Amino acid sequence: MKYFSVERHDRVEVWTYRNPPMNYFVGPGAMELQELIGKAEADSELRAVIITGGIEGKFITHYSVDELAAMAADPAECARVFPEMETGFHRMLDRIMLMPKPVIAAINGDCMGGGYELSLACDFRLAADGPYQIGLPEAVLGILPGGGGTQRLPRLIGRGKALEVMLFGNVYAPREAERMGMVNRVLAPETLISFALGWARTLAKRPPRSIAAIKRAVYLGADLPLAEGLYIERAEMRDVMCTEDARTIMNAYNAEVAKDPMSARTNFLAGVGVPETKGK
Repeated sequence: MKYFSVERHDRVEVWTYRNPPMNYFVGPGAMELQELIGKAEADSELRAVIITGGIEGKFITHYSVDELAAMAADPAECARVFPEMETGFHRMLDRIMLMPKPVIAAINGDCMGGGYELSLACDFRLAADGPYQIGLPEAVLGILPGGGGTQRLPRLIGRGKALEVMLFGNVYAPREAERMGMVNRVLAPETLISFALGWARTLAKRPPRSIAAIKRAVYLGADLPLAEGLYIERAEMRDVMCTEDARTIMNAYNAEVAKDPMSARTNFLAGVGVPETKGK
């Protein structure tokens, strides 16, 4: 692969994007990402993914404006071709969002436009502290956040704050982005990847079918009317309740409770004594 490199850490993979000098996202990079997504979906041993940037001070600066301007050069051709291209980008990010395993964006630098929209499709956004810019400045260029930003950001931080970000084309330092709710945590740059790996390894130990069910219930149900969301929750709960992992872990917990209820509670919450999950 030209743009992405992959490091495997047991059941966790780190996908690093590198496109010097500015780490702009480009079409061929998106094709490589789709290939990685397909492999991850099919890999039952892979339990969590981290996406990060391979250029110092840059996660993904933004989508290549050169590519966008080239598409816009011929208005008739743009109107014909661009909707299909945008649909493909949306589908790719939907696959990340609904991947049945956690995906963490380790934002290690500038993260705007399509780069931030990629992070919005991930389950968590961890950001390195520093003189970096995070946001959706597309309005400044006369366009809009067309990689899902107009839909995902309001669902994350609320409509009012999202409009403030997008209509002004604002970008934020990591700490301000954290205050806005745009990222989950801000960390010292030297600890970002180790912290992300810690989260990923912990999540990799959770029953994979439980993780997948929670993601589907949240992403497919949380924006529906309550009754419809609860229907999705019931369907997911029915399926995971019947899994081998659920039976094994609940029986192990009950066996520990019979010995010492308080100790069982404390140990299981800390992951001590929890049987290894099989994804069954």
